[in-house]
Amino acid sequence: MADILSSFYQRSWWSLMVRGVVALIFGVLAIFWPNKTLDFLVTLLGIFVLVVGIVATVGAIMHRRESKNWWLVLLPGIVGMIVGIITIAMPEVAQAIIMVLIGIWALITGFGHIYSAIKLRKDVEGEWMPFIIGVVSLVLGVLLITRPLEAAAAMMWLVGLFVLVLGILWVVMGFRARKWQEGGGITPPPP
Repeated sequence: MADILSSFYQRSWWSLMVRGVVALIFGVLAIFWPNKTLDFLVTLLGIFVLVVGIVATVGAIMHRRESKNWWLVLLPGIVGMIVGIITIAMPEVAQAIIMVLIGIWALITGFGHIYSAIKLRKDVEGEWMPFIIGVVSLVLGVLLITRPLEAAAAMMWLVGLFVLVLGILWVVMGFRARKWQEGGGITPPPP
């Protein structure tokens, strides 16, 4: 297995470099222009949903005589087209909706952990971790619901930071793999 991987890395060192450079560019954009980068990604998602909706709608209409349940494909297709158009036309609305939904989830999770903490303290003395998790989840939920666009930009910044680090690692790996290729390959470990 190691021979296959080393051979792959040696032959495709350039692909690691390309991935790394693309990740570096995306990471920098996401960190320095999180709103614009997020708008772009949400717009791409909107285009995808719109195209899937169009294809489903056309497919349902074309095959409507083959099944009386053709509307089961038509309905999600129409909804996909509507969601896609709204997402493309108003990416901030899509971002806000996603953040609010995550905020609602965080609130529910927070209340669940606080409830668990109250019940757990009867059985386990001094256990405070579920309560802390619950409070943190509640705070996150409130922030996501009350400040959804700012939360989306902050999340984009974190994604950008992650991708930037990933890009650096890919570039370093590409240089290393190129060195392996120039040096005649990786020396296998002794048996």
